[in-house]
Amino acid sequence: MVDARIVQTTKALHAAIVELASATPVSSITVADVTRAAGINRATFYSHATSPGALLVDVLTPELDQIRADDLALREQGGLDEAAITRKGMERVVDHVVKYRDIYRLALPDALDASTHRVLAHHFEVSSLGHLERSRASAKRPGELSEPLAAGFVAHGLVGVIENWLTGKRASRKALVDNIMLMFPTWWD
Repeated sequence: MVDARIVQTTKALHAAIVELASATPVSSITVADVTRAAGINRATFYSHATSPGALLVDVLTPELDQIRADDLALREQGGLDEAAITRKGMERVVDHVVKYRDIYRLALPDALDASTHRVLAHHFEVSSLGHLERSRASAKRPGELSEPLAAGFVAHGLVGVIENWLTGKRASRKALVDNIMLMFPTWWD
């Protein structure tokens, strides 16, 4: 059984980092800022995280992992349109980004802390690699394609598109997802 104090402290830390990172780039947030906002001491902070960036990763990662797990479950059911599954997964990632819009808007272009960029890129890279491994037999796929390189290319390209969408001229979520779907290589699905 998990100690209720640990659960409460974790909730307080997560709420504090979300609040702080929504207003300030992660690289500017100190451990003192987080401990003050969460009402805990430094030792307690360090028993939960190594840095404010790492704490933010702990908040964002479970949602992205669930999106990937749901996507995989749909693919394993079989009989469903692969492109529709990809679109649904992208829509859910965009919903996640919108939920944490202020955080991503400040964090993705932050040259001093890449933790948020890495968490989103990691999500896309792991998801892309899994997709590529499942679609090895695709007749449309180039024979010499390196799956890890292709997954990295797709992952970092998607993060770049999302960063541009958040910081550039506004477009609707639908327009973002439509454009992402158009940018996938012709051999993707």
